[in-house]
Amino acid sequence: MARRLKDDTWSYPPEPGDLEPFRLGDGERGVLLIHGFCGTPPEMRGMGEYLAGRGFRVHGAMLAGHGTTPEDLEKTTWRDWLASAEAQLNDLRAECETVCVAGQSMGGTMSLLLAAHHPDIRAVATCAALVNLGRWPELQIAIGRRLVRWHYPDRDRVDLWDREAVKQLRSYNRRALVSHVSLVQLYRETLRAAAQVHCPALVLQGLRDSVVPPANAAMIAAAIGATAEVRYFERSGHAMTVDVDHDEVYALVGDLFERATSEAAPAAAKAVSSAV
Repeated sequence: MARRLKDDTWSYPPEPGDLEPFRLGDGERGVLLIHGFCGTPPEMRGMGEYLAGRGFRVHGAMLAGHGTTPEDLEKTTWRDWLASAEAQLNDLRAECETVCVAGQSMGGTMSLLLAAHHPDIRAVATCAALVNLGRWPELQIAIGRRLVRWHYPDRDRVDLWDREAVKQLRSYNRRALVSHVSLVQLYRETLRAAAQVHCPALVLQGLRDSVVPPANAAMIAAAIGATAEVRYFERSGHAMTVDVDHDEVYALVGDLFERATSEAAPAAAKAVSSAV
């Protein structure tokens, strides 16, 4: 837990609009994009612009406790984060005939939970989604929360192939240990619920990821079953939506959402529903 001498709030200074949800595109096919733990919408902006260019209406979510201060996040739990994502999903539903969801890191985890809870979601895509940190990191979190209040990530530790891409991220420099505890609770709940995800699921994982063990991708696919597809990227680190393979990541997500929102999709969804 490296502590920096200067305790700035953000990993990189936010620009106007960075700390707000975004809306792009129009039409009847909607996509909700969800950022990661301690993150903000800019990490999903590139994917949003790509999907809007393919005719989707895109909402880039801002989760409760994010985009303000680390103290605000400390006061929330995973249930607050989920409730804020569901509220933004409902806003999108009001504007669109069909909806899909995608997310980065914890945003991918939350996308899976939304898909498990809401059968009308046509497809879900995850980038470096987390469902298991492992026993030792979980033990460190459980003990650490009783000893210290804050975790200070080492900003010099970058796992991205494109090291300059980290400058596109706006994340908290201080993360309360109690928020990490809630993150563990969220991914455990998601793994339990994943069997209820019956829509097509695309699970994307970078093999350079030093935050989420790459084995998480196989765990997710196994929990979901036959509707899940896994794709690995040898060069990508954790922040897949901004790293070197982001163009391929966007295209794969766009192709999935195109198929899932086609005219044939409702019949396929009914077939899956009747089979479970």
